Amino acid sequence: MPDSIIGTHRGWRIWHPTATMFLAHGVLFGVWATQIPAFKERLGLEPLALSLILFMLGGGSVLAMAGSAWLIHRIGVVHLMRITATLLCGFGILIPLAPDVITLAIVVFLFGASGGSMDVAMNTHACDVERYAGRPYMSSFHGMWSLGGLAGAGAGALLMRAFSPAIEASMISVAMLALFLWGLRGLLPQQEPVGHASEKTRFTLAGPALILGIVSIFAFGGEGIVLDWAAVYMKQSLAAGSELALMGYAAFAGSMAIMRLAGDVIRHRFSARSLVCTGGLFAAFGLVIGPLSKDPAIMIAGCAIAGAGLANIVPVLFSLAGALPRPGVQIAAVSTMGFGGLLAVPPLLGIIGQHYGLGTIFYAGAVGAVAITILALSGIDSSPASRAAADA
Repeated sequence: MPDSIIGTHRGWRIWHPTATMFLAHGVLFGVWATQIPAFKERLGLEPLALSLILFMLGGGSVLAMAGSAWLIHRIGVVHLMRITATLLCGFGILIPLAPDVITLAIVVFLFGASGGSMDVAMNTHACDVERYAGRPYMSSFHGMWSLGGLAGAGAGALLMRAFSPAIEASMISVAMLALFLWGLRGLLPQQEPVGHASEKTRFTLAGPALILGIVSIFAFGGEGIVLDWAAVYMKQSLAAGSELALMGYAAFAGSMAIMRLAGDVIRHRFSARSLVCTGGLFAAFGLVIGPLSKDPAIMIAGCAIAGAGLANIVPVLFSLAGALPRPGVQIAAVSTMGFGGLLAVPPLLGIIGQHYGLGTIFYAGAVGAVAITILALSGIDSSPASRAAADA
């Protein structure tokens, strides 16, 4: 990129357009969470049918992530974000309008695919922003996504008190489309080569990228454990009330958002290896203290500690993947493996937990967090994260 162009994209001007994309993306997935009880009741879905619908979201995301490198090579990151943002908003409007289970499954699959492909494009562009700015921004971008998810869920719940699910989804989706279009205007100019697919777009993992992918499985899996099992464990094993049980994930998500927003400053001072190693140890400690104590208050505190520990691991992984050759391919691969862990790890550990106690789920998650530290010590560069961003 010419120096004259780089010079116009500094500080706030280079940060806010990409941050806007992450924020709006998070809002739409936060709104999705508010739609689940509504369409479950409207279509009379049994637990098995609801599980299949939720699987369609994850399946669409994973498949789209795996193919995103090819799309980036064909049309470029910015064009892919423009297309997928429009589709994401459109399918978000259609979800509460689906007249039957089959239609809903198709729409949810396409919603997940749009969001998954856009996720890869956003993170690829975020790596470009870090490279041209010469400083880390990935943590705050992911922090904006977390804030968006919390804001979308909160705003969606409030709007549903006054409007139908269809109107709520339409209002927020149209507002987010406008926000997407505003953010797209300030993104860095198109950088990716556009042409026919080649070896450069194949989904492959080896060496450092493979280690990043494995670490992402453990990191995303840890998030999924708290998301899927914290409230259930607190209610069934710790005899917590419904509202208190929900505080576990709320503390986890809140501490994660705060640490990600502060993460760029932290990453500017410490190496990627130090951040991931320390984060893994904090996450392991947070995941075990609640089940060991059998105290709901300590369980909530442990969830907050785990959220703080895991917060900046994923942003660092994406930054490191973006610094490797063929960044679009590497980010797509790491995203796919990580999201696969988010989908697969909690239910697999749930089967174990049903036989050996729900606390076992969190102990296993802690083992995975320790594995993050071990893998980081052996396979992640010890240079400062800010230097890696500048040198990429």
